Amino acid sequence: MARTSQTGKTFVSIALATYNGEAFLAAQLDSILSQTYSHFEIIIIDDGSTDNTGNVLNEYRLKDDRISIFYNEENIGYRDTFYKALLHCKGEYVFFCDQDDIWVSSKIETLLSAIGENLLVFSDSALVDQQGIPLDVKLSDTVIMLQPGEPLLNRGFIIGNCVWGHSIMFHQDLLKYTTLEKNTHAHDWWFAVVASHLNKIKYCPVVLNYYRQHEKNLTRAIPVKTGKVKGRHIAEFEIQLSRINSIAALPFNKDRSFYLQWQQLFKLRKQKFSFLLLKFLLVYRKDIFCLKRKNIFAQLVEIRKMCRKTG
Repeated sequence: MARTSQTGKTFVSIALATYNGEAFLAAQLDSILSQTYSHFEIIIIDDGSTDNTGNVLNEYRLKDDRISIFYNEENIGYRDTFYKALLHCKGEYVFFCDQDDIWVSSKIETLLSAIGENLLVFSDSALVDQQGIPLDVKLSDTVIMLQPGEPLLNRGFIIGNCVWGHSIMFHQDLLKYTTLEKNTHAHDWWFAVVASHLNKIKYCPVVLNYYRQHEKNLTRAIPVKTGKVKGRHIAEFEIQLSRINSIAALPFNKDRSFYLQWQQLFKLRKQKFSFLLLKFLLVYRKDIFCLKRKNIFAQLVEIRKMCRKTG
């Protein structure tokens, strides 16, 4: 199928990372190729699949020349694969795309209309099971979906998130800011944080994605209980401290003093249970938990864990 010329229409890129995705990949590609807005390219990076993913990709590339496929020589993980895909994206706007979801046919058109002068827009999603059957749950039922951008709301990104990668469309100009501080955070979380602190983010409260839940999900909207895991407490501490450090380092952060205070108090946990951190978290409890659907009791339990000694 030849690319249709659409003079005057915005060109967009879809960055898709694949890895052993043969079971669901065709349904996702079909949903993208059936979009009401067709002036796009699909940049696919395969991260060393060992199943039939390569054959599926080649079959679709022969059908539609809007698809470009690249292969990693070795498995580098989904985050670095997405960043690698961005290097090939030529569109003014870029979508992150997961291999196992299904897009609503008006997704591109809707988000292009919604973004306005913002650098990033994100939407709601409906959860489906492995067979694509609706679970009657939306992402907005599992987390508190807010319009970020204000300092008090941005504080919730340290322990939470309401912006999921598969729901994001961003302007290429955002890349100038996301690369200011090198880190290993998940790409979607970092893009959302940066756009929020620039106050250039928009929430579009419409379901534009069917988010498939299955045992191979890297992230799940409905958490699976795994019991106690050795080292988890230290790992969570390191992730949260890294998030605080990265946000505090943003030159356009208008709330930097808050994060620097949190940073210093958080480090006290290495020696002992920190009562100073406990007081701080209690004072700012509503801000810190603004994106999480936790009652007061659950919040207090989590705060206590966040103050425990890690060393």
